[in-house]
Amino acid sequence: MNNKRYISSLKELYQIIDSFINECNEPCGLIYNVCDYENNNLMPSLGRSNRKNLRRVEQDLLSTVRIYGGHSLNAHDINDWLLMCLAKKQGFPTRLLEWSDNLVNALWALCHSQSNDCINITKVIDFERVSDFFTPCGVEKTQIFHVVDCDQQEQRKDKWYSIHPFKEGCNDAIQPLYDEQGYSNGLVSVHVLPSAKVNLIKELISMNVLNEPTEYNEETLVDLKNESHVDGNKVMGKDGSNIELQVNTHNRTLEQYGRKYHQDFDFD
Repeated sequence: MNNKRYISSLKELYQIIDSFINECNEPCGLIYNVCDYENNNLMPSLGRSNRKNLRRVEQDLLSTVRIYGGHSLNAHDINDWLLMCLAKKQGFPTRLLEWSDNLVNALWALCHSQSNDCINITKVIDFERVSDFFTPCGVEKTQIFHVVDCDQQEQRKDKWYSIHPFKEGCNDAIQPLYDEQGYSNGLVSVHVLPSAKVNLIKELISMNVLNEPTEYNEETLVDLKNESHVDGNKVMGKDGSNIELQVNTHNRTLEQYGRKYHQDFDFD
């Protein structure tokens, strides 16, 4: 894997991406994954489980999702690929890692996360439609697929998944992305310090590139610079900088049976 990079501005990030693209021998699409830099092993959640026989765990999980999560779908539309996507969406451990082909969306999510401070960049290699795969269990090397090819109800068109195979001859371990030569040789990890997140957010807003409201618009990051006092509403960044989360509240007027109430008062 390429050595770690640090950025504090969009210009620096674009320079890394341009250099990465120039190293490609042929045109390629890039996808982005957001994670915690210190724990960045690019291992899907099922691979981090301490359970034995992960193949069996996966099959039991898919069976459960089929019974309880597939009732709203047509029977002929349900397959193991869709069940894995549904399981991932519900937060269950799977062999899937989430990526986005939209750099702005990925960067926006990163800058509004307290736990994530790294964005991974890789090329889409051996991209195939899910319908071309025989079964997830038959995957012998990491594959990347567009989620909407599998889940017709997925609203995010920028979402991709990488599916990671079980290690050869092993039911208890999953192949991490670092062990896939085709990906690890071209993988770039960019570290964003907490103190740089506010500046990146300001740059994104000033560029008018945010076309849709995001789930993060209720949360504003404020850089406290070198203030030493930290109270219960502040958190300490990994680099020692302080970040305060200011949550916007709405002065709602509640009404019941023709009477108005303040939002902070309880009523039956």
